[in-house]
Amino acid sequence: MTENHRASAADPFPVERPTSCDRPSPDDLLRARWGREPEFTPETWNPVLDTILSHRSVRLWQEKEVSEAAIRTVAAAAQSGSTSSHKQMTSVVAVRNQQTKAELAEVGGPKQARHIASAPVVLVWLIDTSRIRASAQRHGTEYAARNYLNEAMIAASDVGIAAQTAALAAESMGLGVVFLGSLRNDAERVAQLLQLPDHVIPFLGMELGHPDPAEPAGVKPRLPQSSFLHWETYDEKEAVAPIEEYDEAISRYFARYGKDRRWSAQMSQRVSETAFAHDKRREIRRVFEKAGFRLS
Repeated sequence: MTENHRASAADPFPVERPTSCDRPSPDDLLRARWGREPEFTPETWNPVLDTILSHRSVRLWQEKEVSEAAIRTVAAAAQSGSTSSHKQMTSVVAVRNQQTKAELAEVGGPKQARHIASAPVVLVWLIDTSRIRASAQRHGTEYAARNYLNEAMIAASDVGIAAQTAALAAESMGLGVVFLGSLRNDAERVAQLLQLPDHVIPFLGMELGHPDPAEPAGVKPRLPQSSFLHWETYDEKEAVAPIEEYDEAISRYFARYGKDRRWSAQMSQRVSETAFAHDKRREIRRVFEKAGFRLS
C-alpha cells in the first residue's frame, strides 16, 4: 500500500480516483466508502467491485462527445437489468441537442443548471407503459393492473434498476455519471420537451460524459454498514445508532470543500414541509394519474 493510501485520523478518505498505475486495495475502497475502517475483510474481489466501490457523482465534463456506440452500449446494459414480471416498463431518451439540454437545465434549477447544460448527454429515464398498453389492446384485454399502486411501484423500481445498471456500465467504460431527480421539479415540462405521450412519465435524469480531470468530487461516505445490513430481523436501534458518528464522517468529507454539513441536519431540512412549499415535485401524483395510474 502506498503512503497516499494509508488512512489517518485527519483524513479517513484515502482513495478517490483509482488509477491503473496505483490501484487501491479493497480495504482502501471500503474505507473511502464508509469514511471509517471497514468492519470486515472481503474473501474475494474483482474489477466489477472496483468500479462499484469507486462510484462518485460527476458534474464537471470535458468538451468531448460521447459516441453513439458508447450510448448504445450503456443502453444495452440498462436493458440487461432485471425487470419485474418481464414487463419492461422502462425506456430512455438520450438528449444531445444543446437547446433541449439548456431547457432541461432550467427544470433542474439554478444549482443544477450549469452542469446539466454542459453535459455531453442527458439520459432521461421513462416509465413507459406504451408496449403493455398496445399488447393489452392487441389481445382485447383491459389494462387493469394500472388501477393499483403496485403497478406504479413496479415501473419506478424497473427505472431504478435500469438506470443504476447503466451507470455501472458507463463507469466501467471510463465515463462518469450523476443522477438527476431534479427533472421531477417539473415532469410535465420535461414531457413536453421530449414530446412524450400522456402515458409516458419522465422519472429520472442522468448526465453522461467524460469526467473533467479537474472534477473535485470524491467518494462520498455512506452510512455505516451496521445501519444498513441487518441479520435475520430488522433492528431499528442499530439502524439509527450510527447517525452521530456518520454526521462527523460527512462533516470531515465536506470540510475538504470548505463546507460545514451534517447529514442529519440536511435530511431534516429536506423532508420538512418548507422544502416542499414551492416544489413542483409534490405534483408528481397528478402526472402518474394523467398517465393512467390510479395509485389505489
